[in-house]
Amino acid sequence: MVLAGLIRKLGHQLAEIRERALKSILCKIEHNLICYADLIQERQLFLHLLEWFNFPSVPMKEEVLNLLSRLVKYPPAVQHLVDVGAVEFLSKLRSNVEPNLQAEIDGILDGLFLLPSEVPALSSASYQTNQTELSKNPEILTGYFPQDKSNFQQMEVPPRPVVNQTVKCLKFSTFPWLPLTTTDRHVLSSNESSLRSSNHTLIWNTCELLKDVIMQDFPAEIFLQRPKIVQSLLSLLKLAFGGDGKHRLALQSVSCLQQLCMYLRNRLNFHRDPGFFSNKHDTVSQNSSLSYCHEARGTHHSQNPSPGSSSPRPSVVGRTGQRPRGDGQDWDAASSSGNSSHAHVNSRISVHSPLDMGHIDLPELETEDTLELQFQQLSLPQFCVSILESAVPLLRTGSRQVIIRVLELLTEDMTLIGEAISTDIWDDSSLFGIDMKEKLLLVLGALGETMCYHKSSISLEQPEVMLVHHRMAFISISLFAVRLLQTLLPVEKINWPVLNVV
Repeated sequence: MVLAGLIRKLGHQLAEIRERALKSILCKIEHNLICYADLIQERQLFLHLLEWFNFPSVPMKEEVLNLLSRLVKYPPAVQHLVDVGAVEFLSKLRSNVEPNLQAEIDGILDGLFLLPSEVPALSSASYQTNQTELSKNPEILTGYFPQDKSNFQQMEVPPRPVVNQTVKCLKFSTFPWLPLTTTDRHVLSSNESSLRSSNHTLIWNTCELLKDVIMQDFPAEIFLQRPKIVQSLLSLLKLAFGGDGKHRLALQSVSCLQQLCMYLRNRLNFHRDPGFFSNKHDTVSQNSSLSYCHEARGTHHSQNPSPGSSSPRPSVVGRTGQRPRGDGQDWDAASSSGNSSHAHVNSRISVHSPLDMGHIDLPELETEDTLELQFQQLSLPQFCVSILESAVPLLRTGSRQVIIRVLELLTEDMTLIGEAISTDIWDDSSLFGIDMKEKLLLVLGALGETMCYHKSSISLEQPEVMLVHHRMAFISISLFAVRLLQTLLPVEKINWPVLNVV
């Protein structure tokens, strides 16, 4: 949102505001707060950079041309510039600038001419010394659901795109890797086993523990980097169609996944906060459970023991020893030397307890294959699409409660999707992009079928309760479908023979 606001200010009427916005963008690039991959997705940026020379006052000409020359090295940027008529515009501009800037313009034009031959014809744009805007071709938008589809049905389905290695649909992929202590790995493993149990009570209690304790103890990205718990929760969603109260376990899983989505959004904001930006990447980060081991070596402790320090924190593995909770207060309890019960607990803690971890060499903790785990982790887009795939079928259940809770989960998931996947997903010909696109098309198809199911079930022959249920379900699911389309699919990208899902 900050970047979009700065780009919008590049076209402001006041030269001072335009200049400040440009300096801010250049500063963020210099300090790696934004990268060129972020900028090349913004079509409006290229319009404003060209329109910069149409204002009566034109400061920072060299900086603007220099930025264009750097952006033109990326194919998406070249495509945007060609689409807005940059070749003709810059050719006319060349004769109206200083000789040293003419060489810069020549370099930009050289980059534009490297575009493949299948690029569509250039749209016209005129350079004027007075204050005018670039000419824009009017676009005819028919909306997501045009009434007359006869024209679209005659179109041929475009051939499958050639696969390339460049992924251009990602806004955010994976979080920085976080190592775990042996104790924390054991906690996660124990929860994974419990979720796969055939004991319904154990599964229920494990979900409660995940929501109330585990997901608050660990940074949320841990569950994507070690995805077995997430995969088990997604499998539990299938129980929504079962009897004997099994749907209650599905609702528990929905609640866990919804909470995880909220925590992931918070962690995403944390990593994007410039206040926490650092070029230094340590194996033991401040977010890692290993970092608490270093804190245990220190002699300084809080003078105010944390509440509950006299009794051990409950653990899913049945241990009585405390382990780091992630709230920065775990080692406060050590300051209470006169606490006999705490001392007794310490005497029974095994060698691999977090309280004794400071005396263990770090290589002893590195028993897991980190590289293999990193290959197995879920990226944020994969997690979001997996929730869509698993949760959308539940919208056809006859339970009003299930539909409401699933829609709440999907709403949280849709917010993450908007942060992780760009609208370029439909033009992405990489293996990852094609896989994501095919899964999203199946999800959109399932949403369309679900809407048709509820609409066809609205009949006067139905009891009043079921009539209201299907009507409310149809309206709610339709609203979600439209918002999902608005998030992922701009109207101008619609190709009805491919995306005719409703």
